[in-house]
Amino acid sequence: TEPKVTREELAQLQDVLGSFEKYFSSSSSARKKNVRTGAEKLNGIVLYPGDTLSVYEAVSPFDAENGYALAPSYENGTTVDSYGGGICQVSTTLYNAVMRAELEIVTRSAHSMIVTYVETSMDAAIADDVKDLKFRNNMETAVYIEAVLSEGNITFNIYGKEVRPEGRTV
Repeated sequence: TEPKVTREELAQLQDVLGSFEKYFSSSSSARKKNVRTGAEKLNGIVLYPGDTLSVYEAVSPFDAENGYALAPSYENGTTVDSYGGGICQVSTTLYNAVMRAELEIVTRSAHSMIVTYVETSMDAAIADDVKDLKFRNNMETAVYIEAVLSEGNITFNIYGKEVRPEGRTV
């Protein structure tokens, strides 16, 4: 199979199109594990022009075999322990980076209750196959997703080739 993009084209994806960082270090050890696991599963993904990413498909299944621990999560207006609790902070952080990169949001769902780690309506819930964050690379070149975990922060950087006009406001 021929690759969609050449090594030389990928080497040009050095511009940060969007970035977002959130603190998670005060979380329980189980929740921290789930944030790390989810971030690792998204790190290094390349989306070619027209490709759509389902975060749910990229980070699931939520079970011990896939690296997740039991941690608090929202379910039907209450807080319960479930495998992957905390994965929504991963999807929310990525969502905010994707918006700043101006990629097309295909699907995004809010939580059933307010989350405290971002402003209201800036969250992106993941819940089984019911709530998902999906976005499409609407750029003319590929984009690369980088997840960075350091000093209690999760950061997503979206790299690509900057072709958008200067001085615009997102």
